[in-house]
Amino acid sequence: MIRLTLFIVLLLPSIQLNADEGMWEPHQLPNIEKDIRAAGFRGNIRKFSNLFEHPLNAIVSLGGCSAAFISDSGLIATNYHCVEGSYLQFNTRRMEKDLFKTGFIARSIEEEAPSAPGARVYITQESTDVTSKVLKGTSKSSSENERYQMIQNNRKNLIKSCETSQEYQCEVRSFYSGETYQLIKKMIIKDVRLVYAPPQSIGEFGGEIDNWMYPRHTGDFALLRAYVSPQNESKEYSEDNVPYKSKSFLKISKRGVQENDFVMVAGYPGRTNRLITYPEIRFDVQFGFDSYVEYLKSGIDLMRDLTKDDQAKALKYRGSISGYENYYKKISGQIEGAKNFNLLKQERQNWNKFLEFIETEGTDAEQNALDKLLEITNEINSESLNNMYYGGSTLLSTASTIYRYAYEKTKPNNEREPGYQERDHERIVNRLRGLDYRFDADVDKGIFLYRLNRYRDVESKVRRQAFSKALKLDSAYEETLAKVNNMYSYQSDILDTQKRIALLDLTLEDLNNSSDPFFTLVREMFDENMAREKKNKARSSLQQKNKSIFIKSLRKFYKSQGKDIYADANGTLRVTFGNVMGVELKDGVYYKPFTTLEGIAQKNTGVSPFEVDTKQLKLISDKEYGSYSFSDIGSVPVNYISNLDITNGNSGSSTINTRGEFVGLAFDGMLETIISDYKFIPQTRTIHVDSRYLLWALEVYEKDTRLIDEMMIVR
Repeated sequence: MIRLTLFIVLLLPSIQLNADEGMWEPHQLPNIEKDIRAAGFRGNIRKFSNLFEHPLNAIVSLGGCSAAFISDSGLIATNYHCVEGSYLQFNTRRMEKDLFKTGFIARSIEEEAPSAPGARVYITQESTDVTSKVLKGTSKSSSENERYQMIQNNRKNLIKSCETSQEYQCEVRSFYSGETYQLIKKMIIKDVRLVYAPPQSIGEFGGEIDNWMYPRHTGDFALLRAYVSPQNESKEYSEDNVPYKSKSFLKISKRGVQENDFVMVAGYPGRTNRLITYPEIRFDVQFGFDSYVEYLKSGIDLMRDLTKDDQAKALKYRGSISGYENYYKKISGQIEGAKNFNLLKQERQNWNKFLEFIETEGTDAEQNALDKLLEITNEINSESLNNMYYGGSTLLSTASTIYRYAYEKTKPNNEREPGYQERDHERIVNRLRGLDYRFDADVDKGIFLYRLNRYRDVESKVRRQAFSKALKLDSAYEETLAKVNNMYSYQSDILDTQKRIALLDLTLEDLNNSSDPFFTLVREMFDENMAREKKNKARSSLQQKNKSIFIKSLRKFYKSQGKDIYADANGTLRVTFGNVMGVELKDGVYYKPFTTLEGIAQKNTGVSPFEVDTKQLKLISDKEYGSYSFSDIGSVPVNYISNLDITNGNSGSSTINTRGEFVGLAFDGMLETIISDYKFIPQTRTIHVDSRYLLWALEVYEKDTRLIDEMMIVR
C-alpha cells in the first residue's frame, strides 16, 4: 500500500530520465507536452495543467491520502485503506457487529455516518510563489539560529495573513529543498461522512500476503461525502449540514481502460528525497535498511504478542500493525531490489560523473556547499541509528505534547512554535481524542519496556542523557522496570478522554506542580530537549542553505545533458502519466495488465485474507457481470497495472483518462520494482483498482441504485 506514514529515505535520480518518470507540478506539464502526447494524451494540456480547472480541481487531499469528487454533491472516492483509521473508530462506536467483516453502505443520505474525529477534506484554493518573502532578511542574519527563526517568522506571517477565516488552512511549502517556496491556501471541510466501505474480504482481499504483489484482486475503494453548513461554510458535524456542492467532479468511465491506453494519476504524494547525495544512498543501503527492517519486525511481533488474547486491544492496534507490516515488506523488497539492480554500483558511477562536472564546471562555493552538506547528513544519519529505539511510550509523548503546548502558551501567539499556535488547538484536541481508539496502557507499557531495553544497548555517551538518567538506563534493568511500573500504575489524567483534553487548559505552572510521573519525566527531559532543538534548528538552516546550492549544481549538471529535474514530492498536487501495460520481470514470466473476478474465486481458501463470501462467489460463478464486463478479458476487470511513477501519499489518487474521466484508483506498487523509489526503472508498475469493479461492487454485489444514480457514468 502506498501509505504516508513513518520515514523513508529515497535518492538521487538516475542520469537517464524516462518519459513516464516524475511527479510533476501541474504547471510543468506544458514543458513536457511532447512526452505526454507520445504516451497517447489527446486532451488540452493547458486545461490539464491548471490547478483550478477540471479535472485537477476535483482532486482533494485527505491529509496523508488523496481522493477526488465524483459527483456534484460532495461524493468522494478514495482507497479503502485510506479510511481504515476512521473506519476503525466508526466500527468501535458500533460494536453490535464487526463492520470490517460486513462492510458498510449508507442506503440513504440519513444513514451516512460521521467518520473519525479530525477527519478532513482539503481543497486547494490558491497557490502563490512567496520565495522572496520567506527568505526576506536572511542574508543579513548573524547566525544560523537567527536565519532559521527569520524564515519561521516570515512563514508564520504569511500564513496568518492568508488564513482569513477558520474554514481555510494555509501552509508554506518548500520546493527543491528550500530553493523556492509556495503559499498554498486550502479550504478545510470538517464534516466528513462514511458512505461506503466494502467488506474486508473485498477491500482488503489478500491482506499483507498480497501487499506490494501482483497479480492482485483487491477492491481497495471506499466512498466518503463532504458536508458543509446550509450557508456553504465549513462546520463540524451537525444534523443541519448539507452535502457540499463541489465546483467540479470526475465523470466515471464505464468503458474503463484497455491495454496501452493513456492514463494519468493526480494526487498529493507525501514525500520523496530523490535529490540527495550518493553517500546518503550508500548509508541507507549498507546500514539504514537492515536496521529499519529489524525495528519494524520487532514492533510487529511485539504488538501482535501483546494483543493476541484480547480482541479489543487487537482492534486498537490493527492500524499500527498494518502500517508496520506495510513498511517491513516494502523495505525488505528494496533490500532485494538494491542487490538485483546493482544500485550502489550504478549510483556511484552517476555520482562520479556529477563530481567530475562540479570539479570542472562548478565554483568554489558549490564545492564548499557540497562538502558541508555531506558533513551534516553524515551527522544526521549517525544520530538516526543511535536513537532508533528512543521513546516508544504513547503516554509519554502525549504528556510531552500537552506540556509543550502549555509552555508555548506563555508566549504571544505569533511567537509560538509552529504546531502549538492557536490555529493548532483543534488538531491537538482531535489527536488527543483519537487515543481512545488506538491506545491501551498495558500494550503501551510493553512496547516502552522493549524499546528501553534496546536503547540500553546504545553506548551511554551517545544516548539522550536526561532521558537515560531519569529511566536509569545505566543501572540494572530491574531499576528501569520498577521505574516504568510505577509510572504506569499511576492513574494519570491522560488515561481519561475528558480529563486528557482538559489538561490543555492548564498553565505551565499547573503542570510544573503536577505529581503525574509522565509530566515529571517530561520536565526532567525538557531543558535538554530544548537545547537539542536549538542545535537542530541551526543545523537545519545550514543544511537548507547548502542543499539549495547543491540543487542548483544538480540542475546545471542535468541541463548540460539536455535534461531537467522535478521537485521532490512534498504533499502538494502532482501529476504522473503513462500507459496501461503488463510487464515481464523474470525470464518467461509475463504479468498481464488486468486481473478478473474469476481470479478472486481462484484465490479463495475460505480463510482470511483469502476468504470470499458466498454471495460474491455465487455472483462470480453465475457470471453476473452486470454491464461491466470487458470483452478483451471476458470478465469484470478488478485491478490493472500501468508504468506510472507514484509514492507514499498517492493512495486514493484518481486515475483519469485522456478525457479527464475517472477510470480507477491507484493504491500500490509491485515489490519487484519498488526500488524505483531510489532509481526509476522501465519495469516499474503502479497497481490500480478498476472503475468497473467499483461500479460492479455497488450495483451487482450491493444492489445499490442510489449512489450509481448520483454519479455521472459515461461510456
